[in-house]
Amino acid sequence: MDGRRDALDVVIESALERLRAGDGAGAESALAEAPEGHDDVRVLHPRAAAAHLRGDVEAAERLISAALAATTDPVVVASLHNDLGNMRLEAGDPAAAAEAYAASLAVHPDDAPTWANLATALRMADDPVGAGRAGLRALELEPQGALGRAAVTAAVLSLSGRGREGDALDLVRRWVRLDPDHPGARHRLAALGGLPVPDRAPDEYVETLFDATADAFDPHLAGLRYRAPDLVVDRVAALVGEPAGDLDVADLGCGTGLVGVLVRPWAQTLVGCDLSTNMLRHAQVRGCYDVLHRAELGAFLRAQPTAYDLVVCADTFCYLGDLRAVTAAAAHALRPGGAVVATVERLTDPTGEWRLMPSGRYAHAEEHLRAASCAAGLEEVVTTPVHLRLEAGVPVEGLLWSARRPSRKGHRTGGDNSASGGKDGRVGVD
Repeated sequence: MDGRRDALDVVIESALERLRAGDGAGAESALAEAPEGHDDVRVLHPRAAAAHLRGDVEAAERLISAALAATTDPVVVASLHNDLGNMRLEAGDPAAAAEAYAASLAVHPDDAPTWANLATALRMADDPVGAGRAGLRALELEPQGALGRAAVTAAVLSLSGRGREGDALDLVRRWVRLDPDHPGARHRLAALGGLPVPDRAPDEYVETLFDATADAFDPHLAGLRYRAPDLVVDRVAALVGEPAGDLDVADLGCGTGLVGVLVRPWAQTLVGCDLSTNMLRHAQVRGCYDVLHRAELGAFLRAQPTAYDLVVCADTFCYLGDLRAVTAAAAHALRPGGAVVATVERLTDPTGEWRLMPSGRYAHAEEHLRAASCAAGLEEVVTTPVHLRLEAGVPVEGLLWSARRPSRKGHRTGGDNSASGGKDGRVGVD
């Protein structure tokens, strides 16, 4: 290899390192040192990526077009079209992105990630049926692949949200045939009436769902005008009064810590519990918890009798159907006089106490919350209709629920730190 080619390799590697670090300007500076005569696809492709990083979509597309004209290598051509699709999708043009992904697949038809990308673009372009087909193709190519599963799940939710349960059911049945042991596929099938309804979502389904969404969780919910954490903390203030930092508090399904950061002023110790390792990682970064546990919330509560003054839970009971067992577990974990505050999605149909909805989440009737509270020996039960967030621009109806364990004479609210297991901020795995 001659010295000019060696020099080009050094320039390109330097540019790629800077691109991996998100430094588009640095990558462009490195590429400016490329030897003359080497303005070929190896330089044009990273130049396009650098232009995209600094927000110049027009320049990025122009450089991609030049790179496509400079090569006939099918692998490179497919990669360029896929990158073009990513740029267009990020720029808010899913229809044009779908065209680019289709062009990539025309030369490399067995690439599962590109099929998953196409599914995303088609769904965003208001073609959920096409999105479902593309997601299934990704699963055919990579059985049990996370990208294909996520693409099919999103298409199912899109169809259900449009009232097209028949199309959603057909898609999930095809998914189950491809992926028969996946708990998420079977749970979705049950939600659409294709299987008997379980009394709770499988733990593996919940864990996988939130591991996959953890990185984008907070901004996604902000876009939905998510109110559950504020509703929970408002009820805490009404029950407990001004924060004094003297309570032992458990946050069930703590997620990234959206409730924890708000309830922290009341807490002497704050313990978070979640099934998702990725959610717990974000919660630890938030820094509001003394201890985090990876555990199923019922088992977590049953293992800690009379450990807490307050148990809070925002939008986690929607993955449970019959709430009697978890309510009893919460009562078991509360000290006398302690309170539980939670949100659920509201079931307004008078024919049942709870129901698995096409969304894959459970909705609960007010009567079920009162019955579960009574069975657990809780009192001062309050259920308030609320709006939890928006879905497809429509408010999601919910209930804000609170109840209290009966007091015992001489009980002091604010515990002895037995709930914390220490104050080292570690993530414990139960």
